[in-house]
Amino acid sequence: MLTLISSTFNQIPAFLPLAFAVYISFFILRATDMTLDGSFVLGAAVFAKLTEIGLSDIALPAALLSGMLAGMGVALIQHHKKIDPLLAGILATFILISINLIIMGRPNISLLSQTSNQIIITLYSINFCALVSLLLLSRHGLLLRAFGDNENLLQRLGKSVEMHRIFGFALTNCLAALSGCLTAQTVGYADIGMGFGVTLTALGAVILGKQLLSKYKIKIAGEFLISLTGVLFYFFAINSLLRLDLNPIYLKMVLGIILIIFLRTAKISSQTRPA
Repeated sequence: MLTLISSTFNQIPAFLPLAFAVYISFFILRATDMTLDGSFVLGAAVFAKLTEIGLSDIALPAALLSGMLAGMGVALIQHHKKIDPLLAGILATFILISINLIIMGRPNISLLSQTSNQIIITLYSINFCALVSLLLLSRHGLLLRAFGDNENLLQRLGKSVEMHRIFGFALTNCLAALSGCLTAQTVGYADIGMGFGVTLTALGAVILGKQLLSKYKIKIAGEFLISLTGVLFYFFAINSLLRLDLNPIYLKMVLGIILIIFLRTAKISSQTRPA
């Protein structure tokens, strides 16, 4: 049991920023941004490459900046909603596959020779997510919510819709890049395929957390707590299934079925909730 708990808590810090990014994108910006898959790998690629060539001091800031630039890029693709956010994200991720390969120079970079400290990784993750939580409570956070809920209202307030689109997507993709960077440190490598399906996985964790906390009206840092709860239970479920000797081939299928059940439950709950 202690091994189960330990492995679960070791996996949470690296994945938490991505789950938080998915929550902001899906529930605040009201956009399904698949660019997060590519930005996750981008953060890992930039960090690993700079570390490999001896520039580890700037590796983390550069990884965060790369994620922000990717988010700004996908926001510009959507400019004035000429391209749907989902399609824009798919196109951006498609482009990022080549960019990530150019940065890395090869499909995989090993970081096993570098020392990684789980406490430092956890502090980076928690502190950065805490700063974003404070941002969401600020005036800028309120304007981001207005952007997601009603762009016309934002225009009537005299605010630039496109600037808030850029700001919102830069923020979420920065979080995704941080998650990729921390994951590369945790697992000891950066790989071109490590971002496959991570956005959907994070979405599943967030929906799980949202369902588990749906009865509680959390006013302070609610988005962060939902993301944290979802990631906690998600990895606990994965590690529990693996300890039960479930064949890893069936793992995604079982988790997908569980997610479908949660989504169906959420739909039924929203339909039966009194007005």
